[in-house]
Amino acid sequence: MKKIVILGSTGYIGQQALEIVRAFPKELKVVGLTANKNKELLAKQVKEFKPVAFGLGESELTKISTLKEADLILVAVVGLAGLAPTLTAISAKKNIALATKEVMVVAGELVVKEAKKNKISLIPIDSEHSAIFQCLRAGHKNEVKRIILTMGKGRFAAMSNQELKKITLKDIYLKRTWMMGEKITIDSATCLNKSFEIIEAKWLFDLPPEKIDVIVHPEYLCHSMVEFCDGSIVAEIGTADMRRYIQYALFYPERKEARATSFSDLLNKKISFEPAPYKKFPGLSLGFKALNAGGTMPAVLHGADDSAVKEFIKGKIKFTDIPKIIEQTIQNHIVIKNAQLEEILKAEEWGRNYALRLCSG
Repeated sequence: MKKIVILGSTGYIGQQALEIVRAFPKELKVVGLTANKNKELLAKQVKEFKPVAFGLGESELTKISTLKEADLILVAVVGLAGLAPTLTAISAKKNIALATKEVMVVAGELVVKEAKKNKISLIPIDSEHSAIFQCLRAGHKNEVKRIILTMGKGRFAAMSNQELKKITLKDIYLKRTWMMGEKITIDSATCLNKSFEIIEAKWLFDLPPEKIDVIVHPEYLCHSMVEFCDGSIVAEIGTADMRRYIQYALFYPERKEARATSFSDLLNKKISFEPAPYKKFPGLSLGFKALNAGGTMPAVLHGADDSAVKEFIKGKIKFTDIPKIIEQTIQNHIVIKNAQLEEILKAEEWGRNYALRLCSG
């Protein structure tokens, strides 16, 4: 029986992880749960799963992430709150199932260094990175020509630049394929989310930026691919259902029959690919720019995006201003190489503050 801790058990990923635990009561045991504010739902979860430890608020994360009983820590908390408990869990030699993208975007270099030192597994839950993680098992690292992150194609792709300037929050929320929070929905629309995934991919898979590509895939069936040196392209294909990736992470390196997720139905479906829209959506290239600058630049990128998105939500800047504000911010940052956690967090805060000043005019 694998014993797991879920940090962020009342959120979307956390609740789906518990759904999988219910489906495999003899194979999975919850030993720790945390939530940020939803104490009512946490209380129900504690009553049902009877963990060894549970807690409410950020202060409980680090303590519960190092439970001696735990085999795997699922990190599904929102934002930078996931960084410290992830590093603490790694130091305690706990395997990590990672759903909090900020951990790798802001401090990927440091996290990977600590993971290697402590010889633990770092298993991604994000659909694109789980897809690549699985596809890479088809060959050796030195056989990889490139990895290909897929991205969707929304209504905005057909809009003119003038139309893009007029996009509102209501426009962004009209149609969504995945269930997502407000910020990630906006980041997906600006393509900043894909830039963050580019940064994550670099650290998760130890590949240089030139071996990371992005391609548009409108049907949301192929979730990413790996091209090997012999020309073979291995893809992970299936219906858009996060439970498949969560289950894979919980049972890694084994696979289990799907009980809580649907089978993929590919009959009468088509799969197509198009070039990535770098010119129309400049936010898409910012991840590569941050990686090429290195050091603390990805943290600054994240901080600048956070401020720009908040100001867009308030109606202070236009949709098309978001990548402009971020680019100006990263152009003015002095990079710190081989940064420690405190320096990384200071750089992220600097990015927030600098972008906020730009938004204010």
